[in-house]
Amino acid sequence: MNRLFGAALAPFLVLFLSVMVVNADDEVLYGTLSMGVSVPEVSVAGISSDTGANGDFGAAFGVQSSETFRWDVAEIRYVNFAGTDLGFGTSRSALSLGTTMNWGYFAKSAFVQPFVSLGLGAERLRYQNSADNALKNDWAFQWSLGGGIGFDVSDKVRTAIRYRYTNTNRSAEGVDFSVNTNVITLEITYMGGP
Repeated sequence: MNRLFGAALAPFLVLFLSVMVVNADDEVLYGTLSMGVSVPEVSVAGISSDTGANGDFGAAFGVQSSETFRWDVAEIRYVNFAGTDLGFGTSRSALSLGTTMNWGYFAKSAFVQPFVSLGLGAERLRYQNSADNALKNDWAFQWSLGGGIGFDVSDKVRTAIRYRYTNTNRSAEGVDFSVNTNVITLEITYMGGP
């Protein structure tokens, strides 16, 4: 699993470092913490089931290269996604590793900063298998679309409300299923640099 994570993250880090070298004077590094509510819908063999609301927690670091583009180079999100019947077992949690590109108006002079986003990554679903009661993991590709509104709190601190829709198609224990999630989070970002 460590090789898969390293292989998935390596291209993003190389691209991040090359962007930093080319435009070092214009770049602003930042870190973001988020907390919110996630509402997954699981579809197994064409039958959908709502799972109720779950806690969604995340962290990201990134670079703002202009007043219209911010890139969350590496992002990690954890969802307490417990108790959903998957047909072959019961879900326990979900962990996402990815990257998100944000387009919007991020000028320092703007108090309100609307944006849209596109994310790509991998998600680990932890579940308890019905056959032997063992805890198992399943990794799958995940994409997301979203948007939000950010607010300048100070020169270095920004907060935002973000909506995100995520989709993951999976095959585990011989069962094909998908997980579609609606997420609303509150984000706090610390902008580094001068």
